[in-house]
Amino acid sequence: MKRTLMLGLLLGAFFCGSPVLAVDLVGEWGNIVSEDHHGALSGAPDHELRPVGNHFVTRDLLWTLKITSREGNGFHGQWCSLKKCEQLVGVVRKDGSMLMVDEDSTFFATMYGDEMELCVTEPGEAFRLAACLIMKKK
Repeated sequence: MKRTLMLGLLLGAFFCGSPVLAVDLVGEWGNIVSEDHHGALSGAPDHELRPVGNHFVTRDLLWTLKITSREGNGFHGQWCSLKKCEQLVGVVRKDGSMLMVDEDSTFFATMYGDEMELCVTEPGEAFRLAACLIMKKK
């Protein structure tokens, strides 16, 4: 009985310490309409219908993170706007945070319960982006 209790406590501490390991990441994650979206963009976006110029992130951004496969701490997927999808690879770090990259962007993510705060940066001459969105599994 003592062994079972100790094993349960150890497993509980393990999963509480790294919430991503307890979450099934495979599937589609969509950004939720939220006041928690924040950031800025500048230039000519190729994913959106916004005019060229300097803008702030608004609640109307529609993005989907599709995680198609996961093995251990690595995963593959796509980052999709309404116009196109880009192939993505990622890793779950020891602290439970996630790093991802597609062809032109870098992503940083942290789980908060069943929600993922996903922050994206995209450097470039024609377009730049730094934004954070709240994503929820569909």
